Amino acid sequence: MKPAAASSPDAALRRGAVALCALLAAANLLQGLGGGLARLGWGGVGSGALGLHGAVMVCGFFGTLISLERAVALRHGLGYAVPLLAALGGVAAWGPGAASLALGLWALASAGLVGLYLWAGHTRAWSLHLGVEALGAACWGLGVAAWALNDAEAALRAWMAFLVLTIAGERRELMQMRRLPRGVRVGFVVVVGVALAAVLLGLMDALAGTAGRTAAAVLWWVACAALALWLLRWDFAPRQWAAPQWPGHTAQCLSVGYGWLGIAALLGLAGLAGVPTATQAAGHALWLGFVFAMVFGHAPIILPALARWRPAYVPWARWAIVLLSASLVLRVVGSIAGHAAAQAWAGAGHALAIVWFALAMVTGLWAGRRT
Repeated sequence: MKPAAASSPDAALRRGAVALCALLAAANLLQGLGGGLARLGWGGVGSGALGLHGAVMVCGFFGTLISLERAVALRHGLGYAVPLLAALGGVAAWGPGAASLALGLWALASAGLVGLYLWAGHTRAWSLHLGVEALGAACWGLGVAAWALNDAEAALRAWMAFLVLTIAGERRELMQMRRLPRGVRVGFVVVVGVALAAVLLGLMDALAGTAGRTAAAVLWWVACAALALWLLRWDFAPRQWAAPQWPGHTAQCLSVGYGWLGIAALLGLAGLAGVPTATQAAGHALWLGFVFAMVFGHAPIILPALARWRPAYVPWARWAIVLLSASLVLRVVGSIAGHAAAQAWAGAGHALAIVWFALAMVTGLWAGRRT
């Protein structure tokens, strides 16, 4: 009897698609970091997408990773076109005058990601968490539309909602085994609804000037504050802070991230109350403190799912969240105080934290390559 083949051609193609999308996502991350550092005054750092720094990070990097995770989960060949479109949009943004091409590719990718969620619901089963993640994907597309309308504020809020709702949906999925009180479950749905209302109000203002800009900002930061409190109280992560190895690492990163989400909400509301530059600091607290803390925490879980690679535990990986948080405190203080040098050094600290964590993952993968 002949032994079974180690892998089928389809499996090899899937692995190749994952590798290509992952490499392009990494390239978008490096370009986004380079653009961010260039904006803070670090000369000589690549700045080809300087004007689209935030867009490249959200759509080119995070859009690729989130779409890739969904495509791998569905094991549908056409699904890999979605992360590829997102990654190519980031590549297109590097070139001068290529913003329209990048936005077009990202619009297709966001529509494709919504389609992947709809396909998952149709072929498997609909659930609350899947619906929340699908709404997050729709916010990605709404952000692209707002950016095309030259409304950066509405676009950034929609892109924040894309990432925040995706993370909230994933955490809610992991909590299915826990029986939550009815009021807590309803509260989660209300928070999601308020966040969506903020995005839609901002888009309506961009389209028709409905004077809903302030109301949209208030609703958004209130929703973020409520979600941070909800996660800190009901999510598993804060209760697993002292767990050993990767579970403890994940719990600490996520718990710190929830705290940064709450701080971002307070800063955002302070900005609306008239505190100078607090709104900008709020964005940094959310993008860096919350979103990248989720990346650091979930990476040891996601890597085995995406690439069948299980990293060995690396104790010094936990220093990444410490470096990120310390540099973010400096960034927030420097932003509110208007201290450019402090913000520049803080940006270097952000980059160092991300590179530190990437090295920790590479070390863990090399040590665990036999697993």
